[in-house]
Amino acid sequence: MRITILGAGNIGMAAAMKWREAGHTITFGVRDVQSQKAYDAVGEGFTVLPFQEAMVDPEVVLFAVPFAIADEVVKAIRSDWENMIIIDATNPVNTPTEPFDSAAEAISAWTGGEVVKAFNTTGVANMRNPNYGDKTIETFICGDDEAAKKVVTQLAEELGFIPVDAGSLEHAAMLENLAKLWITLAYKQGKGPHFAFTLLHRQKS
Repeated sequence: MRITILGAGNIGMAAAMKWREAGHTITFGVRDVQSQKAYDAVGEGFTVLPFQEAMVDPEVVLFAVPFAIADEVVKAIRSDWENMIIIDATNPVNTPTEPFDSAAEAISAWTGGEVVKAFNTTGVANMRNPNYGDKTIETFICGDDEAAKKVVTQLAEELGFIPVDAGSLEHAAMLENLAKLWITLAYKQGKGPHFAFTLLHRQKS
Protein backbone atom coordinates (compact mmCIF):
# COMPACT_ATOMS: atom_id res chain seq x y z
CA MET A 1 0.00 0.00 0.00
CA ARG A 2 0.95 3.62 -0.45
CA ILE A 3 1.12 5.13 3.03
CA THR A 4 1.70 8.78 3.88
CA ILE A 5 2.78 9.48 7.44
CA LEU A 6 2.11 13.02 8.64
CA GLY A 7 4.86 13.78 11.12
CA ALA A 8 8.36 12.29 11.31
CA GLY A 9 8.56 11.80 15.07
CA ASN A 10 9.14 8.61 17.01
CA ILE A 11 5.74 7.00 16.40
CA GLY A 12 5.74 7.76 12.69
CA MET A 13 9.29 6.52 12.25
CA ALA A 14 8.68 3.31 14.19
CA ALA A 15 5.63 2.52 12.05
CA ALA A 16 7.45 3.43 8.84
CA MET A 17 10.36 1.09 9.50
CA LYS A 18 8.12 -1.93 10.02
CA TRP A 19 5.66 -1.12 7.26
CA ARG A 20 8.49 -0.72 4.77
CA GLU A 21 9.74 -4.17 5.78
CA ALA A 22 6.23 -5.46 5.04
CA GLY A 23 6.45 -4.09 1.49
CA HIS A 24 4.54 -0.82 1.72
CA THR A 25 5.63 2.43 0.07
CA ILE A 26 6.14 5.10 2.72
CA THR A 27 6.20 8.89 2.29
CA PHE A 28 6.57 11.34 5.15
CA GLY A 29 4.75 14.67 5.17
CA VAL A 30 6.29 17.32 7.42
CA ARG A 31 5.92 21.02 8.16
CA ASP A 32 9.65 21.74 7.85
CA VAL A 33 11.70 19.61 5.47
CA GLN A 34 14.86 21.16 6.96
CA SER A 35 14.12 19.90 10.48
CA GLN A 36 16.30 17.33 12.22
CA LYS A 37 13.48 14.78 12.19
CA ALA A 38 13.10 15.24 8.44
CA TYR A 39 16.84 14.76 7.97
CA ASP A 40 16.70 11.63 10.12
CA ALA A 41 13.91 10.18 7.96
CA VAL A 42 15.83 10.95 4.78
CA GLY A 43 18.85 9.30 6.34
CA GLU A 44 16.79 6.14 6.77
CA GLY A 45 15.99 6.21 3.06
CA PHE A 46 12.47 7.62 3.19
CA THR A 47 10.95 10.27 0.95
CA VAL A 48 10.17 13.41 2.96
CA LEU A 49 8.00 16.18 1.51
CA PRO A 50 5.93 19.13 2.69
CA PHE A 51 2.47 18.12 3.86
CA GLN A 52 0.65 18.97 0.62
CA GLU A 53 3.20 17.33 -1.67
CA ALA A 54 3.19 14.16 0.42
CA MET A 55 -0.53 13.70 -0.21
CA VAL A 56 -0.28 12.52 -3.81
CA ASP A 57 -2.59 9.52 -4.06
CA PRO A 58 -1.98 7.72 -0.74
CA GLU A 59 -4.19 4.81 0.15
CA VAL A 60 -3.61 5.27 3.88
CA VAL A 61 -2.67 8.37 5.87
CA LEU A 62 -1.32 8.16 9.42
CA PHE A 63 -1.75 11.26 11.60
CA ALA A 64 1.39 11.11 13.76
CA VAL A 65 1.66 14.83 14.51
CA PRO A 66 0.75 16.34 17.88
CA PHE A 67 -3.00 16.84 18.07
CA ALA A 68 -2.36 20.50 18.91
CA ILE A 69 -1.34 21.12 15.28
CA ALA A 70 -3.66 18.61 13.60
CA ASP A 71 -6.10 21.30 12.45
CA GLU A 72 -3.20 23.31 11.01
CA VAL A 73 -2.05 20.23 9.10
CA VAL A 74 -5.53 19.62 7.68
CA LYS A 75 -5.74 23.24 6.52
CA ALA A 76 -2.32 22.96 4.87
CA ILE A 77 -3.44 19.96 2.85
CA ARG A 78 -5.86 20.62 0.01
CA SER A 79 -6.86 17.05 -0.63
CA ASP A 80 -9.88 14.84 -1.16
CA TRP A 81 -9.71 12.96 2.11
CA GLU A 82 -12.65 10.79 1.16
CA ASN A 83 -10.53 8.55 -1.07
CA MET A 84 -8.21 7.25 1.64
CA ILE A 85 -8.16 5.60 5.05
CA ILE A 86 -7.11 8.01 7.80
CA ILE A 87 -5.47 6.54 10.89
CA ASP A 88 -5.47 8.85 13.89
CA ALA A 89 -2.65 8.07 16.33
CA THR A 90 -2.85 11.44 18.11
CA ASN A 91 -3.70 12.13 21.73
CA PRO A 92 -5.25 15.40 22.93
CA VAL A 93 -2.81 15.92 25.80
CA ASN A 94 -3.42 19.42 27.22
CA THR A 95 -5.36 20.29 24.05
CA PRO A 96 -9.17 20.48 24.19
CA THR A 97 -11.19 18.65 21.55
CA GLU A 98 -14.42 20.62 22.00
CA PRO A 99 -16.93 20.66 20.46
CA PHE A 100 -15.94 17.08 19.66
CA ASP A 101 -15.70 14.24 22.16
CA SER A 102 -12.32 13.04 20.90
CA ALA A 103 -9.37 13.94 18.71
CA ALA A 104 -10.42 11.25 16.25
CA GLU A 105 -13.91 12.70 15.86
CA ALA A 106 -12.40 16.16 15.39
CA ILE A 107 -10.11 14.89 12.62
CA SER A 108 -13.05 13.07 11.05
CA ALA A 109 -15.07 16.28 10.99
CA TRP A 110 -12.19 18.42 9.70
CA THR A 111 -11.30 16.04 6.87
CA GLY A 112 -14.67 14.52 6.05
CA GLY A 113 -12.75 11.27 5.63
CA GLU A 114 -12.96 7.75 7.03
CA VAL A 115 -11.03 7.78 10.31
CA VAL A 116 -9.83 4.81 12.33
CA LYS A 117 -8.35 5.44 15.78
CA ALA A 118 -5.26 3.31 16.35
CA PHE A 119 -1.72 3.14 17.72
CA ASN A 120 -2.29 5.82 20.37
CA THR A 121 -2.61 3.77 23.55
CA THR A 122 1.04 2.95 24.21
CA GLY A 123 4.51 4.36 23.71
CA VAL A 124 7.08 4.07 20.96
CA ALA A 125 9.12 1.46 22.86
CA ASN A 126 6.15 -0.90 22.65
CA MET A 127 5.62 -0.09 18.99
CA ARG A 128 9.22 -1.03 18.30
CA ASN A 129 8.92 -4.20 20.37
CA PRO A 130 5.42 -5.31 21.43
CA ASN A 131 6.61 -8.59 22.93
CA TYR A 132 6.93 -9.26 26.67
CA GLY A 133 8.43 -12.71 26.95
CA ASP A 134 5.94 -15.06 25.32
CA LYS A 135 3.17 -12.44 25.47
CA THR A 136 2.39 -10.09 22.59
CA ILE A 137 0.49 -6.98 23.59
CA GLU A 138 -2.68 -5.66 22.01
CA THR A 139 -3.41 -2.43 20.25
CA PHE A 140 -6.96 -1.10 20.27
CA ILE A 141 -8.67 0.27 17.19
CA CYS A 142 -12.06 1.83 16.59
CA GLY A 143 -13.89 3.25 13.62
CA ASP A 144 -17.17 3.25 11.75
CA ASP A 145 -16.11 1.58 8.50
CA GLU A 146 -15.49 -2.17 8.69
CA ALA A 147 -13.43 -2.28 5.50
CA ALA A 148 -11.16 0.49 6.80
CA LYS A 149 -10.76 -1.31 10.13
CA LYS A 150 -9.81 -4.48 8.27
CA VAL A 151 -6.95 -2.62 6.58
CA VAL A 152 -5.82 -1.09 9.88
CA THR A 153 -6.00 -4.53 11.49
CA GLN A 154 -3.55 -5.80 8.88
CA LEU A 155 -1.25 -2.83 9.48
CA ALA A 156 -1.41 -3.42 13.24
CA GLU A 157 -0.41 -7.05 12.77
CA GLU A 158 2.52 -5.93 10.62
CA LEU A 159 3.66 -3.78 13.53
CA GLY A 160 3.62 -6.92 15.66
CA PHE A 161 0.53 -6.11 17.74
CA ILE A 162 -2.56 -8.18 18.39
CA PRO A 163 -5.33 -5.84 17.17
CA VAL A 164 -8.51 -5.54 19.22
CA ASP A 165 -11.62 -3.98 17.70
CA ALA A 166 -13.04 -1.50 20.23
CA GLY A 167 -16.11 -0.67 18.17
CA SER A 168 -17.22 2.52 16.49
CA LEU A 169 -15.44 5.87 16.35
CA GLU A 170 -17.57 7.20 19.19
CA HIS A 171 -15.39 5.03 21.45
CA ALA A 172 -12.23 6.92 20.48
CA ALA A 173 -12.39 9.07 23.62
CA MET A 174 -11.99 5.92 25.72
CA LEU A 175 -8.83 4.98 23.83
CA GLU A 176 -7.51 8.50 24.30
CA ASN A 177 -8.20 8.31 28.04
CA LEU A 178 -6.40 4.96 28.15
CA ALA A 179 -3.43 6.68 26.53
CA LYS A 180 -3.54 9.43 29.15
CA LEU A 181 -3.40 6.78 31.87
CA TRP A 182 -0.39 5.13 30.19
CA ILE A 183 1.37 8.51 29.89
CA THR A 184 0.64 9.33 33.54
CA LEU A 185 1.99 6.01 34.78
CA ALA A 186 5.03 6.13 32.51
CA TYR A 187 6.17 9.70 33.00
CA LYS A 188 4.46 11.10 36.10
CA GLN A 189 4.39 8.03 38.32
CA GLY A 190 7.85 6.85 37.35
CA LYS A 191 7.10 3.49 35.75
CA GLY A 192 8.94 4.39 32.56
CA PRO A 193 7.94 3.37 29.02
CA HIS A 194 8.61 -0.37 29.23
CA PHE A 195 5.20 -1.58 30.35
CA ALA A 196 1.91 -2.18 28.59
CA PHE A 197 -1.77 -2.77 29.17
CA THR A 198 -2.97 -6.16 28.00
CA LEU A 199 -6.01 -8.43 27.98
CA LEU A 200 -6.03 -11.65 29.97
CA HIS A 201 -8.59 -14.34 29.15
CA ARG A 202 -9.61 -16.90 31.74
CA GLN A 203 -9.91 -20.41 30.34
CA LYS A 204 -13.47 -21.70 30.50
CA SER A 205 -13.85 -24.78 32.65
